[in-house]
Parts: sequence; C-alpha cells; structure tokens
Amino acid sequence: MSRAALLALAAATAAGAVLAGAGCGSAARRPAGPAAGPPVRPEFSAGARRADLRRALALVGGVSARALGYRVELAPRRDAGLRALTDTGTHTITLFLARDDAPHRTAHDLAHELGHAWDADEMTPGSRRAYLARRAVPRARWWPTSGRSDYDVGAGDFAEVFALCHAASPEFRSRLATRPANACSILPRGAR
Repeated sequence: MSRAALLALAAATAAGAVLAGAGCGSAARRPAGPAAGPPVRPEFSAGARRADLRRALALVGGVSARALGYRVELAPRRDAGLRALTDTGTHTITLFLARDDAPHRTAHDLAHELGHAWDADEMTPGSRRAYLARRAVPRARWWPTSGRSDYDVGAGDFAEVFALCHAASPEFRSRLATRPANACSILPRGAR
C-alpha cells in the first residue's frame, strides 16, 4: 500500500472514531431537563420502525446508504438527544426512532448521516477547507470534540447541508452558518 493510501486510511479511521465517539450527526447530546424537550416514546416495534423507515426513504433522493456502502440499522430511541449515529468503521448508520417521529424528520436524520458517510469516504482536508470557505467560515473546526454537538463544526454543517439537498424536510440544525438558499450548490459536485 502506498504512503498516500496509508495516510488516507489512517485519516478515515480517525474520522470514524471521531464521528462515532462524538455522537456525530443527529446524535449530539443535549442536557437533560426541560430544554431537552418532551419525554421520548421509543418505538419498540421492529415492524413499526421498518414502516417509519419506508416512509422516510420516500423523502430521500439522489443518494442511498447502499450506494455509499453503508447499511442502516433501526433501534428504539431512548435518549431525546440521540437521533442517529454513523459508524464509518463498520459502515453502519443507526437511526434511533420514537413513536411520534414525523417522516420528514427521520428522512432528515438519515440524509444527515449519509452526509457524514459521504464526507468520511470522499472528502479530503482540501475539499473540507474549500467547503468551509464557501460557507464563509474558513477558520471553523471540522470535527467536534468528544461529547459535543456536531452542529457547531464543519462536519455537522456539511451533513446538514447534505440533508437539505437530499431530503424533503424543513429541518436545518447547523449553528455554524445560516441555512443556504440553494443547499445543493454549496456541496462538492459528487455530493449533489
């Protein structure tokens, strides 16, 4: 294996550890209490979770977990602040579903995590810097620190913009930059 390939593999492995360890994507943890929102009503029925996913998939276009080499797993949500996780090491996206989730929210969560998958597999330090420049935040950090929300850093903003481009959802959770008027135009060509 070439030195460049080894460096790319090391970077992808580190990115996977950061994404999984930080609860990246829609998985940012929020403090418990009133600010955390209403109590979670986990969806324990596997059949209902599959039906929720089918409804959400109808709202996601132009990208799929399978095309990116990922599989989607479904689990009941037990933590109000943990909606989904991407594990780039095992190429798994886990959606944590609750009984009162709207299909567009699940679609957004899935598309956000697909954005992380695309980032981990396709982005380079240079393309990440170029993306941050297009978002007018060239000095922003890309990766969240452990246990912190990804909505404040480049990785989360990229995933949110990716979700806007690929999911029929009004959601936009990034706190790094404002909601773009044309999300797809901000993304690198292959991510559109």
